[in-house]
Amino acid sequence: MSANPVPARTVTEARQVAETAALRCLCYAACSELLASPHEVDPRPALRERDGLGDALAWAAPLGPLLAEAAAADLGRLKAEYSGLFEVGSQGPPAPIREDLQTGQRAGIREEVVRFYDYFGYALDTRFAWQPDHLSVELEFMHYLCYREARAESGADALSFQLAQADFTARHLVTWLPGLAANVDRIAAGALYARVVAAVRDFVAADLHWQSSTIDTVGAASAAIAPEGAPTAAPTAAPKPGADP
Repeated sequence: MSANPVPARTVTEARQVAETAALRCLCYAACSELLASPHEVDPRPALRERDGLGDALAWAAPLGPLLAEAAAADLGRLKAEYSGLFEVGSQGPPAPIREDLQTGQRAGIREEVVRFYDYFGYALDTRFAWQPDHLSVELEFMHYLCYREARAESGADALSFQLAQADFTARHLVTWLPGLAANVDRIAAGALYARVVAAVRDFVAADLHWQSSTIDTVGAASAAIAPEGAPTAAPTAAPKPGADP
């Protein structure tokens, strides 16, 4: 008996790449900067350059006030709040900001994240190589994929990066961001980072919904987003779990 054909996925004209790719690239960069450790780098200068970004996309509007608030905040306040939530604790961080820890160290998470990075040519800074599943790093990877989409010379060149955005978001970001947001809200409701994590969660979910609306699956009755472990259409959108790129 022959195997079922692999559904092919294509991106529709509704994607409007020229209008959306660069803006989404900047939004993901801003999300990454908001959630990077202020002990590693002062995020405020970069955030000041994002002024007005919340007006760029309808689903990015809630980010605007938070970008301005974080950019104007005292660095000592950012460090203290970040450490208290994400980095210290006698039993580990109160709200782990790494996917592996937040999800109870589910087998294969870090390995699959790294395969995504390697497959699409995303090189981690040596300072962050030990934590590839940090939320800020995963958001920076989305920024990179959007950048590659924006810089692609043709639709065919852009397709794998477009599908990778949807696959990575569905397999990783939306699977653990809600839990992180709930943890942070329980520990520090109303605090700056609680509001930041909630806004980033909502932005990522809305962006995935928008991405899905621009992807057609030919040869299948549903789901533009491939389920975890499923084969993907050529050109390959994502490395298969457990396989070499």
